[in-house]
Amino acid sequence: MGFGKGAPQELAIYTCVVILISLSILVTVYLMIVTFLHCRSEKRYYFMLCMTSIFLYLSGNLLEITAFSTAGSLIAVKLMYMGGCFLPVFYLLFAADYCDIEILQHRLKPFLFIPPAISLPIIFTAEYHNMMYASYHFDNDTPLLGLQIEEGSLYYFIYGYIVLYIAAGCVILINTLPKRREQFKSFMLLTVVLSAPLAATFIHILCSNVFQNAFGDINFTPFALVVTNVLFYISIVRYDLFDIVPTAYSMTLDYIRDAFVLVSSDMNYTSSNRAARRLFPDLDGLRKGAAIAQISNWPGELLAPSDYSEELGVRFTLPDKSGDDRYFSAQIDAIFTGGKPRLLGWIILIQDITNIISMMKKLEQVAYTDVLTGLYNRRHFMELAAMLFDRSKRSGISCHVMMMDLDFFKNINDTYGHLAGDEVLKNVSACIKETVRSYDLVARYGGEEFVVMISDSDEQTALRLAERIRTHVEDNPCIYEGRSLTVTFSIGVASTRDIVSFEDMLRCADEAMYTAKKNGRNRVVPYIGSKPDSEQIG
Repeated sequence: MGFGKGAPQELAIYTCVVILISLSILVTVYLMIVTFLHCRSEKRYYFMLCMTSIFLYLSGNLLEITAFSTAGSLIAVKLMYMGGCFLPVFYLLFAADYCDIEILQHRLKPFLFIPPAISLPIIFTAEYHNMMYASYHFDNDTPLLGLQIEEGSLYYFIYGYIVLYIAAGCVILINTLPKRREQFKSFMLLTVVLSAPLAATFIHILCSNVFQNAFGDINFTPFALVVTNVLFYISIVRYDLFDIVPTAYSMTLDYIRDAFVLVSSDMNYTSSNRAARRLFPDLDGLRKGAAIAQISNWPGELLAPSDYSEELGVRFTLPDKSGDDRYFSAQIDAIFTGGKPRLLGWIILIQDITNIISMMKKLEQVAYTDVLTGLYNRRHFMELAAMLFDRSKRSGISCHVMMMDLDFFKNINDTYGHLAGDEVLKNVSACIKETVRSYDLVARYGGEEFVVMISDSDEQTALRLAERIRTHVEDNPCIYEGRSLTVTFSIGVASTRDIVSFEDMLRCADEAMYTAKKNGRNRVVPYIGSKPDSEQIG
């Protein structure tokens, strides 16, 4: 177990071993602290349990090689096995978790701890039976200082499950290697890390039972764990093996207002920031390597990025707590390896653009609608109506335009003021919208003039609709400051029949409206042929 301290050469070797194991213990503590403070992955828990087991084992070994009695060495060995019995279990669980492999269901995992749970009481009571050690004594006359033992009946049971668990972890890692080519170096290093104690155990068994040479008295496991710790350190510092992200970096991501999500090339979850976890609460419970599609509200637009050559911009909506839609814009950037390009994953940056969309809609509303009445403004009506007119001419389906002007509206403004006039205009607009179909074009043409364009209707239908508008406006006065303000409409109606341009159609409807004015107002006049019809409705 240890080195004698007789000859100067042996003392030098002994001193080097003590220093080496002591440094390895310090490295173990350092790795535990770094992992606890800076690792954000759930994999840190099994790793830290591995480090705790290694710490106990190396501490016990250090106490054993510095002890000077049988009782002291036996206490040190018990401390060693407190770590050694559980280390293989945590190795296996860590390897499976790192490779995203579920070896057992959660409720069955405790069964993995049955062998160490049996072994530990046997070791702690070794002085009262011969199941662990058939015999043991402290020998300081040999170059190897410590307990000299003769194996008991259960000694190899303990070594058996240790070898089995560590071997299983190595098989899992080796089997995963072909699937993780982008992480080949880190996986190979981790495989060597887990294989080192296994190799040490095999060497010890071979030397003590097969070759039966002097090396059989040497416990190679502490030296293997020294190598393990050095490789773990290289893995963390060089390859970021356990996703130990610097605190400043993770804090920077968390303080970004936009949601940040990192996924692998096959759309498996890797990392996210605080804003992303607020947007997608299921991310908190999603383990690394799981399909991002498991997120309940993950948008379908972000499931299959297809253009690997350039950045992708995607827009989607998600309901908020009140059920209203919020608008988002996602920028998707591909991550490639150096040299020969190979896709590694995707960076998805999601921005809430609800306020921008809302502002755009307001600007669009201002550009297209009349602020007072909420109807289309004249410019937008002219654009839409011209397109409807052209389609009507191509398809042969008739359209009709109604030009409407409020009668004696100036008297309302002069008598009751412009605020009263505004209320009258809003009331008239509401009456028109209540009367026409939802897809008919309605606009405030200017001042107290309104215009309606309908399609897919004959002349009699258009005239009946115009008459309904007229009567509905007349029968629904505006109530302003307790007064009932009644207004009437003079309406001219023109159709696409025998008209070659939309401008002519508007002119004809305008002429018919002025004919209605001349003939006494509050009536509907159709335009037929070269002049308005002398027969009026109303």
